[in-house]
Amino acid sequence: MSTNTQNSTQSLKIDGMTCINCALSLEKSVKAIGIDQVHVNFANKELIFENAQSISRQRINQAIKEAGFSIAKENKQNDHLKNSITAFSIAVAIYFMISMFFSAQINPWIDLSLAGIALIIAYSRFGKGAYYSVKGGSSNMYVLILLGATTAFFYSIYLMFFKEHAHLYFETTAVLVALVLIGDIVEAKALEKTLSSISNLAKNKVSMAKKLVDNSISLVSVNSLTVGDIVQGNLGDEVHTDALIVEGNALVDEALITGESLPIEKNIGDLILGGSQIIEGNIAYKVEKNAHLSAKAKINQMVQSASSQKATVQKLADRISAIFVPLILVVALLSFFLNYYLLNVGMEDAILRSIAILVISCPCAMGLATPIAIMVGLGKMSNNGILIKNPDVFENLAAVKKFIFDKTGTLTTGAFKISKFEHFNIAELEAKQIILAIEKKSSHPIAKSIVLEWSDVGNFNFKSILEVKGKGMQATGMNGELYKLGSASFTKQDGQSADLFLTRNDELVAQLNIADELKANAKATIAYLKMKGISPIILSGDKQNKCEIIAEELDAEVMGELRPEDKLDLIKGYKGTNTAMLGDGINDAPALAAVNVGISFAEASNMAMQSADVIIMKDDMNAVQKAHRIAIMTYKTIKQNLFWAFAYNLVAIPLAAFGIINPMWAAFFMIFSDLVVVGNAFVLKGRRV
Repeated sequence: MSTNTQNSTQSLKIDGMTCINCALSLEKSVKAIGIDQVHVNFANKELIFENAQSISRQRINQAIKEAGFSIAKENKQNDHLKNSITAFSIAVAIYFMISMFFSAQINPWIDLSLAGIALIIAYSRFGKGAYYSVKGGSSNMYVLILLGATTAFFYSIYLMFFKEHAHLYFETTAVLVALVLIGDIVEAKALEKTLSSISNLAKNKVSMAKKLVDNSISLVSVNSLTVGDIVQGNLGDEVHTDALIVEGNALVDEALITGESLPIEKNIGDLILGGSQIIEGNIAYKVEKNAHLSAKAKINQMVQSASSQKATVQKLADRISAIFVPLILVVALLSFFLNYYLLNVGMEDAILRSIAILVISCPCAMGLATPIAIMVGLGKMSNNGILIKNPDVFENLAAVKKFIFDKTGTLTTGAFKISKFEHFNIAELEAKQIILAIEKKSSHPIAKSIVLEWSDVGNFNFKSILEVKGKGMQATGMNGELYKLGSASFTKQDGQSADLFLTRNDELVAQLNIADELKANAKATIAYLKMKGISPIILSGDKQNKCEIIAEELDAEVMGELRPEDKLDLIKGYKGTNTAMLGDGINDAPALAAVNVGISFAEASNMAMQSADVIIMKDDMNAVQKAHRIAIMTYKTIKQNLFWAFAYNLVAIPLAAFGIINPMWAAFFMIFSDLVVVGNAFVLKGRRV
């Protein structure tokens, strides 16, 4: 059990959940004991709840038990047992299929024993899911599975004792159970592999704080830091919590927290936010807030809130089966009464026709339709460097109508370019030469970008050039002129909107606007989304004027100077519209948790990565297009599979009702429908993205 005592959020791994309805039943049971904030993540098999200090652990455990589940314990022996049982079920199914192929029934007692074991396995694996589905007022795929398997089994026993030389249908029970087990296993394994990869990424991002104790560094857990502790921060380090600088100075990137694209100079006495990155210099800082109270932690609390409010999308197969199961029961009963009372069909034949309806409507094809397509879709995503946490991503991403982007670090590279240059009472070339000569002496990221961009403008000579730490650059010309290059406050240009100013003897002679450089494929990705009828929207914490420059380049709607809570409120305003978001910062995490599909890069902040549903392994915007195309193809395959499974029933059930197909042929048609579904899924595997 993992616990955060500060924000009272607790999580438990749950064993026994086999369907979405299981998750809903568990959530309802835990809420019933007085815990309001409850969220069950079916993909992770995890129960998350908040503010349960007044509820004892024993009472929580009892609520979980009453819902039919248990707290998961790592037990390799249980895993081996489950694998052995599944292997046995598959072997039994193969035995029956070989018998069917050669039309040979070796011994009915052997068949009864093997099919009986298969039925016991079915009830042990699917019974809870079926029971709690019916208890919750709906019927999922496991209800159909158990109904079909049980009917075929007991009808075969009836034939075995009362109809000599009759064909028995034990193979229907065994094959049905084996195929559904295979479907569950392939989906679970694919998801387990994906979630394991994501977990490993998160572990690689865990860092320790360099606490200063008696002038020596001691590595400690970030959560153990308390107010007043002094921490060493070096080049490349993340600042662990909100603090005051007590020694040194640094250039700090706050983009992950605030969305501000330009790095900020920080000196002794300045506040520095947890989650910031030191990109130049070395500092010592005094902890002002414990980690759970920092700006970063407040954002994390918003993530938890947004995650708990996001509804889990039910599988399409379960939605169909909620109608399909009772409909099949009604049709089977109606068939019996029509055949026996109106068409004067004998009692046994009337029963046989009703049984054939139940057998032919066995939901293997429906049960396999979703997991087999998801397995192939997950494989295609993985092969293209895309990890999926939740299978609902395929449906949600395929149906997305608004695609939200963070700007800094997501659409842009983090490198800078000059977006606008103006000069006054000085020649353009001379102004550029002066700026270049001064910036060559600076190690500021913007200076490096200017030097790179203007490397060919020529030289300008100065008597001296020096850096005024935390403010800007100052130079003395050959004739004694005083040049200053830096911010508005340093050059006394308050009220002006440019990013960098050049003055000569306190007179403004040039100014520059600096913009982020767009990532490769950013324009192509926006164009692709618009072509697909999806509205691209940029939400950023950066200054509005900088956002508008990017938006104009990309031809997209933009809103700047937004706090994390502002982004969250805007996304809540899109309620009813399927939304996706690509973001990489800590400040993006609440929004990523709130949208239908959150997408982040593997190199993004740990919080953003944990909040997202999709992780892109390479920093490549083109992967967004690939993910969308694969989602569309996968969801289309799921719908095709379900259509075939449903259409097959529409045709086959009337044939069974009028005695044209007997239970034996019903079993053959059922298996054939499975092969069509599996084959269609693997057509997806060969399609180009």
